[in-house]
Amino acid sequence: MISEQLLTKIKPFIDLQQPQSYYLILSSKTAFQMQLPQDVFYQEGILTFKNKQPVTFYMIYDGQEDLHIEMHFQSYSQVDLIEVKQLEVNCQLHKTMYLEEGATVHVFSENMSKSAQSYEDVYLKSYATCQYGYSELSDDAFEGIYHFYLDGEEASVKVRTAILAKDRESKHYEILIQHNQPMTHGQMDNYGVVKDEGKLVIDGIGTITKGQHGSASHQTNKIMMFDASCQASANPYLYIDDYDVQASHAAAVGKMDEEHLYYLQSRGLSKKQAMQLITYGYLMPVVEVIDNEMMKKHFEQSLSKVGA
Repeated sequence: MISEQLLTKIKPFIDLQQPQSYYLILSSKTAFQMQLPQDVFYQEGILTFKNKQPVTFYMIYDGQEDLHIEMHFQSYSQVDLIEVKQLEVNCQLHKTMYLEEGATVHVFSENMSKSAQSYEDVYLKSYATCQYGYSELSDDAFEGIYHFYLDGEEASVKVRTAILAKDRESKHYEILIQHNQPMTHGQMDNYGVVKDEGKLVIDGIGTITKGQHGSASHQTNKIMMFDASCQASANPYLYIDDYDVQASHAAAVGKMDEEHLYYLQSRGLSKKQAMQLITYGYLMPVVEVIDNEMMKKHFEQSLSKVGA
């Protein structure tokens, strides 16, 4: 049975007691609870999706030690994957995803960890598509290193992040999209808000290797700062070794508009409520550029907790 403590933690995100809820709860190096649909298999740290019909799957990382997992999405599988990370202090998650030809995977990842690290590598074969949304609203430090490799023609990946660093939290996200085949497409949109004495660094890296004609690499990195004592850095990197490509980047770090804060307070909101509303509005564009309804729904639910 799933422990009551874990159920309480994840209840705002997932109701695992519904009969059609498919899930895997990973603790240490073993799965201590799972309910798998037909054509989805787990054995010795490897989760394999062989389904040809769409499936929604919940993945919970309940880590008191380092966790390791491989995910294999076979050709033309269709998966909506919702993740909740519950890693304890100094725990690491090491995850590798392999998308075979034509696989379509949409991921929403909610982090609720305590001063942990997540290292993820995603490999996409020809015509594979991955949309990945990260919600980083945890109440502690966190480091996320996420690398995507477009290893087949016309593979594509879209990454969206919404990050909040407050109090004295230090958060670092590194997102790499590397184009290793022609006609591939990569796009990332990273939005962050920093308050109090928080610190946030976003490194966005787009790489198109030589010979990958017709590829496109685009990224946007934006951070808003509330207080003079917080620190923020949005760093875009483009490494382009071919001419027949499209590439662009945008980066901005700026202070909150004091007039907006004053206006909201003049309408009866407290300063905390006004800051919460501004934060919500600043991170919402991440939702608007997502074209998957599952990810939109979970992003909106996650952002509604900002400042709660």
